[in-house]
Amino acid sequence: MSRRNFFCAAAPGKPYAVCGIATDITDSKRAEEMQAAIAREREMFAQQRAIQLGRANEALRGCLDALASVRELDDFLGQVMATMTRQLGAVSSTLRVRNFEQNTLPLELVFQDGRVMSPDEAKYPEKWRNVSLVEQRFKLFLNEPSAITRTLDPHSPIPDDHRSYLLGHGVKTILVISLTSRGQVNGRLTFRFTEERDFQAEELEIARALATQASLAIQLTQLAKTARQSAVLVERNRLAGEIHDSLAQNFAGISMQLSVATEAMQMKSKDAFSHVERATDLARFGLSEARRSALSLRSDIIEESGLIEALRRLVERANIPGLLWCSFRSSKVREETLPPSVQQDLFRIAQEAISNAIRHARPTAITVSLRRNPPNLVLKIRDNGSGIADGRSSGEGFGFGNMRARAKNIGAELDIRSSAGSGTSVVVRLPIIS
Repeated sequence: MSRRNFFCAAAPGKPYAVCGIATDITDSKRAEEMQAAIAREREMFAQQRAIQLGRANEALRGCLDALASVRELDDFLGQVMATMTRQLGAVSSTLRVRNFEQNTLPLELVFQDGRVMSPDEAKYPEKWRNVSLVEQRFKLFLNEPSAITRTLDPHSPIPDDHRSYLLGHGVKTILVISLTSRGQVNGRLTFRFTEERDFQAEELEIARALATQASLAIQLTQLAKTARQSAVLVERNRLAGEIHDSLAQNFAGISMQLSVATEAMQMKSKDAFSHVERATDLARFGLSEARRSALSLRSDIIEESGLIEALRRLVERANIPGLLWCSFRSSKVREETLPPSVQQDLFRIAQEAISNAIRHARPTAITVSLRRNPPNLVLKIRDNGSGIADGRSSGEGFGFGNMRARAKNIGAELDIRSSAGSGTSVVVRLPIIS
């Protein structure tokens, strides 16, 4: 050690005391700087998360507004495409709807230059407007909910001539999202990007939630072309309105939490993260509601799986990890003896009761049971939520009017019991032949 260094570090009688203090001061300063850097990093993360949730909020709310109000379902498909393309930051997108008879994926719509257009308007190459699913390279994109491919990757399944076409338009990354209905792929959304990019799990989750609406719209469009057009559209409008209402309060909560978080960040408040976390919970809650309501939009769920399985799936989709626990049980039920129309009304009553509880009572647990108790078949939906104030269960609000109408339609008795702070039980007793 040099004399100068030793002199700086030593003190008379205590050769290492000052050195130790200097070291402590340096370490303390270093620790403070590290904590400040961590705080800045956390603040940036919180801001990014708030922006991301805000965009997801607006995207979902915009599509749900359209679903509840747009008269033509083809127009709704275009709106979903536009919303998803902007949400993901893509330069363009395409929608293909599956032709099951020919096993092909014909191109239906293209979103580019800020608007939705037909393949002719977009001047899309004729040879790629209708692709055959017999070819393995196209089937690969349908095996997963989403797939990412890169035009510069020589091993990607894109045909060479199509690759050249995409590269000519500056496309480097492609995101493919499959559209499914009734357990089958009924279409495909493709998004193009002019940069090499990856996707966060949250981005893909929001994209799939939006794609689910597009898939349902495709199914409803196909059903609307049948003789059941009027009945389908009535049910579609009712359920679309329900989705909109049930999620609106969650989106409002997300917006409020993000607004408070933004203010807290600007004031360097330690509460910013708690608001972002609350917004995250609300977003998870909203997505769960969307999945549950999406199942209810399906008009063929009873014919496909029967009442017991339909109720089981409805309850499973109502679960929200960490926020809401739902369970279902059935005993001694012979559902095959029930006409499909009766099963349908029982399913809708359960769906309405669960929706009411989630939307208005904020429960942490919901139980659904279906049992044979001669001379009745008994369906019971019970929640531990805030309950209903005296007199309110006798009105038409909270969907009780719909439940009563359905119960009356099948000759069943509907009993609703609730009190403020004590939860609610909805019991349907349907007379059956023993």
